[in-house]
Amino acid sequence: MRSDRTIALGAAVIAALSLAPAAAEEPKDIFTWGADLRLRWEFLDNATTLNDALPGAERSFARYRGRLWGQVAPTESFEAYARLMWEGRYYANPDDFVIPLPGQGPTNIIDTTYSGALMFDNLFFKLNRIGDLPLTLKVGRQDIFLGNGWLVADGTPLDGSRSFYFDAIRATYAAEAIGTTFELILLDQSNDTDRFPGTLNSETEDQTEQDEQGIILYARNKSLMKDTDLDGFFIYKGDDAAQPLWRVNNGFDPFPSPTRDGEVYALGARIDSKLTPNWSLRAEAAFEWGDRFARDLQAFGFNGRGTYHFGDSLSNRAHLGYEYLSGDDPGSNDVEAFDPLWGRWPQWSELYQPYTYPIGNDSRTGEATNLQRVNLGWGMKPHPTTEVTLDYHALFANENTLGAVGAPGFSRNGDFRGHLFTGWVKVKYDKHVAGHLVAEYFDPGDYYTDLRDQSAWYLRAEVFLTY
Repeated sequence: MRSDRTIALGAAVIAALSLAPAAAEEPKDIFTWGADLRLRWEFLDNATTLNDALPGAERSFARYRGRLWGQVAPTESFEAYARLMWEGRYYANPDDFVIPLPGQGPTNIIDTTYSGALMFDNLFFKLNRIGDLPLTLKVGRQDIFLGNGWLVADGTPLDGSRSFYFDAIRATYAAEAIGTTFELILLDQSNDTDRFPGTLNSETEDQTEQDEQGIILYARNKSLMKDTDLDGFFIYKGDDAAQPLWRVNNGFDPFPSPTRDGEVYALGARIDSKLTPNWSLRAEAAFEWGDRFARDLQAFGFNGRGTYHFGDSLSNRAHLGYEYLSGDDPGSNDVEAFDPLWGRWPQWSELYQPYTYPIGNDSRTGEATNLQRVNLGWGMKPHPTTEVTLDYHALFANENTLGAVGAPGFSRNGDFRGHLFTGWVKVKYDKHVAGHLVAEYFDPGDYYTDLRDQSAWYLRAEVFLTY
């Protein structure tokens, strides 16, 4: 029912706007196109187990993602865009293993090579200056990234950064007189790739654990404070439970990730400001309410960072950040765990968020919650083409939700998740060639028991070619 209402409202918006006359304009550059190729090699040690004696503790694999896109824009008022995507993998290690533990769930056999879905991860049309107003409308499969991506960035978290798309209707009104943009976004996500436009090679894969509908109202002001973005938002997300636990994607067939059912409402605000030539600040907070599996939901989240820019020839900078995401109190009948909505992507760790969080169903892929995170970092540019960043994160849990029920590997009273160290070297030679190296190390704390107390590593090398 929620999906039907979302689609009906979207159709009504399109019908109403289509009645407004559009200004006649001369066409230019009717067709443009491009392509890119992303080559990655990844190595993980204990990231998904924190115990090298458990199956699947060590992994290494290559990822090859190719994309081809084209855009048709006969006038300034109309454009249509399509992007075709495919990613394959080669698994060097392991050859096979059982997930999550022997005797618990299906056997997971990994083929050495994996050919994923050939699909359109973008397919939309866009109307500009509808009725000669500062109003745009984008309809179809599209990427959406709001603010710093804290709550809205990735609609397909189970495919591991292969795609990020949303099936959406996005209307944007630019009120230039008051320096403010207003957005209305309607979302309707299928849990797998079987829905239109589907896949071109008959590969059906899970993209998220449930069907999802959403409404986002987002406003951004740039005029009230100098060099400052002030954002306010209201978000509704409806989850309709799909398969109960096991998922299929990326060659791990199946892997565990539980479904959700319920509704979440979020009300929040964000500031991103250059306070002085040397100091900048960003902060975002949201209060959530609703229900999950018929249990009342009330949660809170905050994410902030202050950065000092030294202003020297090497662009040195240092930052201090803090994030709070409420956890589920095991002694309460309500749900207090903060829901990151569509913010399930590696915002601060390529190791801990995608791989370590899901163990024991502490959370799901990329779904940070039940967290306090203190971050100290430094960055610089030793060369115009090269950027280096180093970060330390002290990670804490607010609640011992799993330990209280005796889940293996989780403490009943320890609250320190552990120390996380991350380092990046990013290089962009020109508009055609870029790449990076990333290394992460995690040392577990007393939030975990002896079953999961061994350190974890993550390494990745990437080359990115664009035409």
